[in-house]
Amino acid sequence: MKKGEVIKRFEAFQKEIKQKFPDVNVALCELLGRRWSFLCGSSMELSPFVKRIKINERYGVSIFDDSIDESKSEEIVRILKGYFDGDK
Repeated sequence: MKKGEVIKRFEAFQKEIKQKFPDVNVALCELLGRRWSFLCGSSMELSPFVKRIKINERYGVSIFDDSIDESKSEEIVRILKGYFDGDK
């Protein structure tokens, strides 16, 4: 998947997450070896880091959330997979 397509899907994912969970921030990262390099997303006033989800070998999403609600985290991962596994 090309970088432009990944960013386009991420932006749609980010918009949906902000509507459902206004207190959650997400950031798209490019994977450079073990380093996750920020590409786009919420960069200001980040909440505590919750988890990283690898989209493919080149890209991943970092999720930031003040609450540690596992069911909310699982819902975010489900939504993310919909955007990058072809459901949306």
